[in-house]
Amino acid sequence: MLLAAMYHRVGEGKHSNTLDMLEAHLTYLKERYPILLPGDPLPKRRLSICLTFDDALFDFYHYTFPLLKKLGLRALLGVPTYYVIEKSTLSAEERLAVPYTLAMQEGIFETRAPLCTWEELQEIVDSGLVEVASHSHLHCNLTFDFVDLEREAVLSKKILEERLGQVVNTFIYPFGRFNQRVHQVIQKHYPYAFRIGSGLNWGWGDGKKPLQRVIGDHLTHPGALNSIRNLIKGAFKAGWL
Repeated sequence: MLLAAMYHRVGEGKHSNTLDMLEAHLTYLKERYPILLPGDPLPKRRLSICLTFDDALFDFYHYTFPLLKKLGLRALLGVPTYYVIEKSTLSAEERLAVPYTLAMQEGIFETRAPLCTWEELQEIVDSGLVEVASHSHLHCNLTFDFVDLEREAVLSKKILEERLGQVVNTFIYPFGRFNQRVHQVIQKHYPYAFRIGSGLNWGWGDGKKPLQRVIGDHLTHPGALNSIRNLIKGAFKAGWL
């Protein structure tokens, strides 16, 4: 079985974990479960974890990436390509100070660099620890009829692969929003897709349905992960593990 965990920022607030909590949490997971990336072989009758981080915010480079290197863990990073700039000379403090709600606003992302730059993303990818996923181009709700789905799916993938030299096999739905029409388009270009959910996955699946991700933000203790113990108990009761 597979549990995919979803994280956003390092810091304070609803969509965050403190650095101390994130380190304790990732250490807890490393000591207990295999940590895999999409497509990796799944051990039989054992729970595996896939770590996914949304939005490629600068704090991923500043805090999470060094933590992954320290612990020797691999993770998936969802990148909304429109908001990535080439490089920045701003201080870490200035970039980290941008509120999550403003990070993708016109006039903010270009001047205050709240996301990882292409320069930083290249360093992250070159480490061999992080695989990038498309988080669409504009980070919009793809279920709206006026959204250009081919652009969001294809252009974002093309940009990531050309800029970073890494094959992109995974799509992460912005806001977790999708429908059958949207997923049919995504299926054409990605073998793996992630939504927001509250349960375990049988495995990586066949692409017909998006994989569920359990919210890992605002953890109350290192082993929380939306009652991971309860999820595992449920899997045992169902005969999955």
